[in-house]
Amino acid sequence: MKLEYLADASPPLVRLDEFNRAEVRQLRELVCSLVSGTRQSVSLQKEDWVQSIDGCCLDLRLGNRDRGIRKVPRLNFECILTPHGWSNVEGLLDPFCESEVAGYQWLTHDGRVPLLISKSGQW
Repeated sequence: MKLEYLADASPPLVRLDEFNRAEVRQLRELVCSLVSGTRQSVSLQKEDWVQSIDGCCLDLRLGNRDRGIRKVPRLNFECILTPHGWSNVEGLLDPFCESEVAGYQWLTHDGRVPLLISKSGQW
C-alpha cells in the first residue's frame, strides 16, 4: 500500500493506493483498535506493508472530536477522529476487504486535507 501526499491535487489530499485485500484488512484491524480504544495512535508509515512516498507520514489518532487530517511540519499528517468517526472509516474500508474493488472512497473530509483510498490511484 502506498501512502502519499498529493499537494498538486485539487484539493490537496493524502492518498492510499496500490494495495491488495490483505493490506486493507490490516488497515481495518488498525482502525478497529482505535474504535475499541486498545490503541490511541497508529503510525501508518511504520507498518511493513505501507510504502511511504517522498517521506509522507500519517498518524491515526483517537480523539474527543472528529478533527480529520491536519498537516504538521513537512510531510507529516495526523488524522484525529472519535471512536464513532473511526467506526465510520472501518465501514468504508469493508468493500475493499471483501473483493477486488476497482473504485475509490473518501475516508474523511474533516479537517484541511481529505483522505482517499483508491485501488488504481484515480478518483
